[in-house]
Amino acid sequence: MLLKKYVKTRRKVKILLLVTIVALIVITCIILLGSSSATSGTNVERLLDERFIARAYQPQSEQQQQSRDVAVALLQPQREHGVIVPEKYDEQKIKSRIMQNRLQQLKQQQQRDTEAEQARTTLDALATAVHIFYTAPVPWYKSKKPPMPAPEHPNEVALPLTTPKPVKILNTAFYPSLGLYKPSAKLLGQHFENIRSCGIGVLILSFTKPTDPALLHQIIELAPQHNLSVTFELSVAGNRTVEYLRQQLQDIATYVELPGFYRVWSQSRATLMPVLYVSNAYKLSESLGRQLCRSTSLTKSLGKEDTGALRRVLDAFFIGHIRLKSHADVLRRLCFDGFYSKLPSNGAVFASTWKNWSYLKSYALSYKMLFVPTVGPGFAERNKFPRHGDIQRHRSNGRYYGVAWRTAILNHVGFISIASYNNWPDGSQIEEVVPRAGFLDYNPGSKTKYLDLTAHWVGNFLKTRQEAAGAAQNCYELLNNTIC
Repeated sequence: MLLKKYVKTRRKVKILLLVTIVALIVITCIILLGSSSATSGTNVERLLDERFIARAYQPQSEQQQQSRDVAVALLQPQREHGVIVPEKYDEQKIKSRIMQNRLQQLKQQQQRDTEAEQARTTLDALATAVHIFYTAPVPWYKSKKPPMPAPEHPNEVALPLTTPKPVKILNTAFYPSLGLYKPSAKLLGQHFENIRSCGIGVLILSFTKPTDPALLHQIIELAPQHNLSVTFELSVAGNRTVEYLRQQLQDIATYVELPGFYRVWSQSRATLMPVLYVSNAYKLSESLGRQLCRSTSLTKSLGKEDTGALRRVLDAFFIGHIRLKSHADVLRRLCFDGFYSKLPSNGAVFASTWKNWSYLKSYALSYKMLFVPTVGPGFAERNKFPRHGDIQRHRSNGRYYGVAWRTAILNHVGFISIASYNNWPDGSQIEEVVPRAGFLDYNPGSKTKYLDLTAHWVGNFLKTRQEAAGAAQNCYELLNNTIC
């Protein structure tokens, strides 16, 4: 309506449109000129800065110029007749680059380990109440039968012409920092120094036949040089008789009087007594009878000649291995002086479950026995079908180890056993490892990670144990290195 009111002719419409177009052109030119003058006066970030390009092409040193030329040559694609040729796959270059990156990572890891070694947590005080399982020698390999050859025909049975030889397979989920070592005086000294720096005072060696007497003597003689003591763990299988146990005690009696063997003071006998661990002790319920019980005047008058027969061979403080809840009562009736859990897998059996340790501790106090919980950083058997069942336990960056220690300390136990220093087949070791392809390691953290954690928790255990020793009213806790 407005257009018809003010523009009545077609000529006036054309003039109005022309004026509008000219006005738009003038406004656009003004805007463009204003923006160009503003950008020339201010410093605006650009994708390609001319000053940066000028600096890049300034004359520099010959080495920098060569490195820049190489970089530019790598960025420029190859052309043939103006057509870009794709880069060829060079496997050798890729492998060399991967190896260089891996070497750089290993150098950085070695530098971190060196710094961690210099700042290691060590403990000056030694705790004879902390025992650790030590393996010597370590069974690095296990034998595996090779598969049978396939028959040529489906209905034919394949019969090998010769008996296939078993294949040796490395039996560890971690790789040790010292390699697949064999026991030597230098190696044992290094191990014992690491154990002593953690505050541990006693080594537990497995005493099973066939064993190397020379190696045992070497360990027992070398341990006192590092303020350590040694004790044994006897192995009792289900098919072994009491006669086998008696033979083991006779053999151990030759080591007991050595200065490096671990002994505690007995108030009732006024003498030093050795402390011995007995693995699978609950299996002796039928055959052992009362041969570990101490003979008294009453038993002699009743004519029980077998009472204390084994103690006459070697009188010691016997600590038996239990798995189930009922095994504690079995060992009590067999006259054992205490019991331990041995397996460091929480929830695998009753005795190794952390929440059951308070019950086992109270049961031991009720019958004047000793309960020894076993703590460990984890469990990692490298078997498709583990011999102990599904008891693999991840280390969880040290948290699993810490919960086990904290539970044992809160229960105010007499002493603690650690599984283990170097039981590599079970994957429960605290010894140093080195990162290697196909193996687990302690990352994130240094190779001495679990040695440092052990020293930390042993220190906490010593603090609480000193407080308990001051308030102790009986001698069944071994708080003052004394038994009844």
